[in-house]
Amino acid sequence: MLTVRHLTKRYGGTTAVDDLTFEVPPGRVTGFLGPNGAGKSTTMRLLLGLDRPTSGTALVGGRPYAEIPEPTRAVGALLDASAVHPGRSARAHLLALARGGGVARTRVAEVLEEVGLADVARKRIGGFSLGMRQRLGIAAALLGEPAALVFDEPVNGLDMDGVLWVRRLVRDLAAEGRTVFVSSHLMSEMQLVADHLVVVGAGRLLVDEPMADVIAAWSHTTTTVRTPDASLLAERLNEARSATRRRVEVEPGRGGELRVRGLTPEEVGDAAHAAGARVHTLYREEASLEQAYLELTETATEFTGGAAGTGDAGARPDAAAAAKEKV
Repeated sequence: MLTVRHLTKRYGGTTAVDDLTFEVPPGRVTGFLGPNGAGKSTTMRLLLGLDRPTSGTALVGGRPYAEIPEPTRAVGALLDASAVHPGRSARAHLLALARGGGVARTRVAEVLEEVGLADVARKRIGGFSLGMRQRLGIAAALLGEPAALVFDEPVNGLDMDGVLWVRRLVRDLAAEGRTVFVSSHLMSEMQLVADHLVVVGAGRLLVDEPMADVIAAWSHTTTTVRTPDASLLAERLNEARSATRRRVEVEPGRGGELRVRGLTPEEVGDAAHAAGARVHTLYREEASLEQAYLELTETATEFTGGAAGTGDAGARPDAAAAAKEKV
């Protein structure tokens, strides 16, 4: 379990993390999202003992990182794939980490094979591509077979095969009962792998909810209907809006197509039947995490409500409260 309780971190007059509280339990993939400057990297650094909190606690398995007897076995992390000595080989790099973490030397060959770097194990890291460095960073995180994994942008620089491999990896780690905490800007990837989302903005918690609940609450599902009686059906749908007092939007498209927000396909079909309108096509366009994320963080980005470049301090102070109220 990764636990954050009333965590706050200030750098001079800037508050990077502001009274943040959430938990990351084992057995699922928890996605960590937020705009640039939202405090994600700082939160991860606080969890891993790389920074000290101004107040509050960040715990791994109920302890601060510095108090864990065998940290390599407790938590593995990939924060910066470039944080390696370019003159060392991949094997030498991992051997040094294994020796420092009390891990058997035989484990080095195992993780190199697992991440697909066995053939370049004795080559210098300085000649590695970004994708190869990412794989090496993941190998280092897996070295101690830890109970918890923390990944920051794990698919950065990987080709499609590498991306598919990381998807399987994080899902398999969670299925084994491990704690998996993943930060990424790629919404499509996060939607495929995460079970639960923690979203922050301006250093504050915006959402701590299952993936499906976040998408349902913060995006607009659209029903598309194609009919030769578009005008008749649109009139009937507008009547339904007045009757239900719900937010229903009807937009005309090409070839007698209507895009309807605020009504399910069943409700649109019933309205068409009642109006005597013929229906040739009727389907739901599923909402995406990207849509939900953009709406959720609209008031919490450093580019909205404040001058660009001000980071966390430039975000609207009421963003977190507004998000919680909507959810």
